[in-house]
Amino acid sequence: MQRWIAFGLVAMVLMMAGASYGEWEYRQSRPVPMWVPLPLNSELSEARRKEIVTQLKTELARHDRLEKISTDMNLAKEWSLPSPDAAADQLAKRIFVKLGDMETPMGRVDAIHVGLKGTRRDKELSGKISMRLKDEVWDILGITPPKQK
Repeated sequence: MQRWIAFGLVAMVLMMAGASYGEWEYRQSRPVPMWVPLPLNSELSEARRKEIVTQLKTELARHDRLEKISTDMNLAKEWSLPSPDAAADQLAKRIFVKLGDMETPMGRVDAIHVGLKGTRRDKELSGKISMRLKDEVWDILGITPPKQK
């Protein structure tokens, strides 16, 4: 009888360990979008803001631009894809540009969020890609980026 109780306890511990691992694995696969907010002039009209977002979406979605980003960041290797072309296609599916707001020392201001849809396990890489997209946005808008401190 005691053997069966011991066997039951061992089985229960193993099931709990398996359930804990399953929950951890599930959480790693949950979506975690990463973006970089870029402040907008508060005097811009709503129509002009939407126009800027549409312009950025079309320019960032250009295949040659995405292929350059994927080659520079070696995304084909990071995502286990066969070529930079396939990585550019995957990047096109994940990129988003939308209107939002951001917190500044002077309060909340309107902003454009440029980023990447990804999972929790890709959080660090998604952050790096978002920062790289920010550089592309500066180039598209023809703005000289601020100097880093």
